[in-house]
Amino acid sequence: MPMNVTSKQIAELCGVTRGTVDRALNNRPGIHPDTRDKIMRVAEELGYRPHFLAQSLVKGHTKTLGIVLFDIHNQIFSQLFHAFEAEARKRGYIVYLVLSNRDKELEMEYINNLLDRRVDGIALLPANDNKKFESFLLRSRTPIVTFGNRLTNPFPYIWINDKQAICDSVAFLAEQGYRHLIYLSPPLMRKGKENIYVPEQRYQGFVQACAEIPDMRFNVIAQKQYLTELESLLDTIDSKCAILCSSDVYALEVLKWLKARKIRVPDQVGLMGFDNIEFLKYINPSLTTVDYNVNEIGTKLADLLIRRINDEEVPAETLIDHHVLQGESVSLSLD
Repeated sequence: MPMNVTSKQIAELCGVTRGTVDRALNNRPGIHPDTRDKIMRVAEELGYRPHFLAQSLVKGHTKTLGIVLFDIHNQIFSQLFHAFEAEARKRGYIVYLVLSNRDKELEMEYINNLLDRRVDGIALLPANDNKKFESFLLRSRTPIVTFGNRLTNPFPYIWINDKQAICDSVAFLAEQGYRHLIYLSPPLMRKGKENIYVPEQRYQGFVQACAEIPDMRFNVIAQKQYLTELESLLDTIDSKCAILCSSDVYALEVLKWLKARKIRVPDQVGLMGFDNIEFLKYINPSLTTVDYNVNEIGTKLADLLIRRINDEEVPAETLIDHHVLQGESVSLSLD
């Protein structure tokens, strides 16, 4: 039996025209029920599968989506992808996942690959952030929804209010009596090299919130060797101090480093993260962090993209709620 059975072969075996086979396989009218049954039986026996790409080109939809992530090492990204894929599958779509590794050229290459595969739409966490890139996306005439890092209009965007989330974090730490904060955000060192909208928003929120507290002192660490700088800083601080990290990944590294130096958390220094990754449930002391519903972002991201594909109106911006999740790594004020 041939590997790829064609409608022409089915027509020859059934003694009918290819048009009749086409009507039967696509459940179109104008064919006798007995003839339809015979064609469907022969097609099933031969293991016939329609040529999906050819059909999709005729119909104008491939029922496929692309999603571009930085990586899946970060639990936030892998969790978001699972929710996105589950919603897409529920709506009848197959998903292509590509990882840009924050490489702007690789991101362009992967988007071109997705476009070559005629995906109906792309969910994009962009590493690029220039007008040339946005013009390229617009010329593709493919529906695109962004998340995390933002592009300018007309690309819809979904995420959380990062700036406000850090403002809330600073306010929480101030309420607990902390008057010296160290903000740790290594991604800031990539400014000018790639799209760092999220880290910048969090940084701006930190500086703004600290400025509104008259007696608050603060330092910002934005470099790869952040533990070395942290060690120098901690030696100079005499007031109640907390380290606020731009993600839980950095907070976990800092916690490990503090424990190795016998610096007690929160007795000697407070520690706070951001993202509430699932791994935190194994950590002692439990980490104070910023929590938001990543599954909701993934699900709504797929929904927004599919609505765009169907030419429905979608909001320019969709923000998911966040809140400070209190853990044991911050000493609470007794006031």
